[in-house]
Amino acid sequence: MKKIYESKDVGVYKQLLKVLGDYIEKNPVTGVNKLFDLVIEQGKKILPKDKIALAVLSYVLSDSAPIAVQKLLNTRLGDLPKIEFRPVIKVGKKHEVAFWCQDGQVHDKVKDLINFDGSSKAGYWSDIEGNKVTLLDLSKEEK
Repeated sequence: MKKIYESKDVGVYKQLLKVLGDYIEKNPVTGVNKLFDLVIEQGKKILPKDKIALAVLSYVLSDSAPIAVQKLLNTRLGDLPKIEFRPVIKVGKKHEVAFWCQDGQVHDKVKDLINFDGSSKAGYWSDIEGNKVTLLDLSKEEK
């Protein structure tokens, strides 16, 4: 028997569907149903291809539906509590939180990692000015 492994983005997509579906089942008239409809309509192409962005989304969506939706919509990248999920860059001698840049716009919220408008343009990690950057791997740096 051959095992089939699903890709990380499919797992995150399923988490997103479950969290949003559970939330709108209990709170049907909140506007989250529009996000749910967009997720279904666009499919998994709305998710970023970046592994760290997927890890951030997976972490945020791992709670129960009300908490996960709250975190998804309101958490800023710099507010992520676990250091391994916080996107960090080195600027001079300091560490700063990176931003998510897509379509020329710089974003700092977790929900902005998801491409709800369905455009095919990929996002990337950037500094505050939108310049592409490489994230630090703090798990290796701490050791």
